[in-house]
Amino acid sequence: MKITLIHPFHYFGLNRFAHRLMPLHGITLAYLSRLIPPQHDVRIVYEAREPVDYTAPADLVAITTLTVTANRAYRIADRYRQRGIKVILGGPHASARPTEAKQHADAVAIGNGETTLPHIIRDIENNCLKPFYHNYVPERLPPLENIAAPNRWCTSMMASRGCEMNCEFCSMQSIFGKFYLQRRASEVIREIKQVASPNIFFVDDNFFGTSRKTREFYSELLEAVSQTGKNWYGQCRLPVVEDEAVVDIFARTNCNALLIGFESLNPENSRQVTKQTVSRDYYLSVVRKLHNRGIGVVGSFIFGFDHDTPDTINRTLEFCITAKMELALFTILTPFPGTALFERLESEGRIISKNWDDYTMEKCVFRPRHFSPESLTAALNRAEREFFSMRSIYRRSQLGMKYGYLEKFLAVNVLRNIGLKVTNALKTGAR
Repeated sequence: MKITLIHPFHYFGLNRFAHRLMPLHGITLAYLSRLIPPQHDVRIVYEAREPVDYTAPADLVAITTLTVTANRAYRIADRYRQRGIKVILGGPHASARPTEAKQHADAVAIGNGETTLPHIIRDIENNCLKPFYHNYVPERLPPLENIAAPNRWCTSMMASRGCEMNCEFCSMQSIFGKFYLQRRASEVIREIKQVASPNIFFVDDNFFGTSRKTREFYSELLEAVSQTGKNWYGQCRLPVVEDEAVVDIFARTNCNALLIGFESLNPENSRQVTKQTVSRDYYLSVVRKLHNRGIGVVGSFIFGFDHDTPDTINRTLEFCITAKMELALFTILTPFPGTALFERLESEGRIISKNWDDYTMEKCVFRPRHFSPESLTAALNRAEREFFSMRSIYRRSQLGMKYGYLEKFLAVNVLRNIGLKVTNALKTGAR
């Protein structure tokens, strides 16, 4: 059977150009492809990199859906079904809205692909496809080889699945269940040694963790990265980098930068999101701890929590520049279907758009407490422009000069500066 796996792409702003210029693909399709028995011919299509070829032979098409790509996924699915080709929809959005997704598919996979995809393939072979396939939590990850998603500059790699957190704005546990599973270390190390690109990005949601067993697992992987001479990037929670010994391991094994979810500088928001009260000084100490070891920081912040005011955004911007963060990702709180946040805001009558194309995390789709939707979107855009201004870039460039990554720092920041200016010019011209 000829099977095509598709990751749709949502064309908004300059992201189409940016993704094609320097695409960094997710791991989902490569991972799913290894769950399909070897007698089948599998083709993977990342629409950010190449257009969907509807004329290519296919007996089955499986499409993964994020909320922002849902409408695009439905259009792709409809075109294939018009040709009489069976279509499966899965991923977070289809799992959260299975009845909606079923209108565009022959079957919907709800939840984890490890537990649904093998059943779907078997039922298609036996001509007894069901309309819905429901998730159960996997007890272990299947043996998998070569699931890294490479490109010339950086290879995305997964060493574990699952997350121990249950944030209100995240659908990980509500859709996929509460679990944390690791791949075999030997499998991951083989991938590390085989990839050609000079950088590795670990996509794990719960990178390194806090237990002794988990830390031993990741320490073994990172030593393997170091032995190859490659650099690595990852995303981790604040408690992980509180430990000086862990940060020393990161520095010794060629960690270039970490994406850290600070989420909010407002203590009330922090208490609501993480059940902990943290301070600006605590955040600053974390950034300095990493910078002192030559590790860059990409800070992730969300605007629009119930306790946020315009002053919250101003203080966040000032903090990011003062801390000399290499990058800051500012997003708007977005109530994705399947999250507790969606249910709460829906029950409060505060969701103002269910056009999934709006769920970019750059546009406000609900009524915030202390902003209008338009003013929150405008505040986000202003924060981005100021953070990526040439004055801010200069202030934040000193560490790049000190630790030898100035060229990378300038390339990313100046490109973002230009992109924001072009986007603003296009919006102004459209008006």
